[in-house]
Amino acid sequence: MERYTLSYEGRARFKRTKIRQNIEEMDKMEGFEVLDYLYEHGAATVEEIGSHTGLTYDQVAHKLESLVPWGYIERLTEL
Repeated sequence: MERYTLSYEGRARFKRTKIRQNIEEMDKMEGFEVLDYLYEHGAATVEEIGSHTGLTYDQVAHKLESLVPWGYIERLTEL
């Protein structure tokens, strides 16, 4: 099962975004549920992210796939 995680650069960018928006205490940033979950919990599957965020499998998968090319997310492969 594939797992996804924030890249080192993605983690740094997301942290700067949270600070810049002055919402460090908020549990969730609207529209950034997937990044927020990975920032707080580390590597996870699509199912784990969906169960926590309330997004459907397709919504999570689409968000992850759209963030991979931008360098925010890395796909972890099992050996």
